[in-house]
Amino acid sequence: MVERLDPGDVVEHGTFGIGTVLEVPDTGQVLVAFGPRYGERRLLLRYAPMQKISNF
Repeated sequence: MVERLDPGDVVEHGTFGIGTVLEVPDTGQVLVAFGPRYGERRLLLRYAPMQKISNF
């Protein structure tokens, strides 16, 4: 389980690489921008293999 995420946090995902958290609704999901290759992805925190690497 990934630690608490907030908008602006930088995460690393096993498939999509490094991205910036855009939105964390209370639904167990997170919206992350992974750049031009993968765009924005809405991921379920329960299943997403992400690691928080920094917070700004």
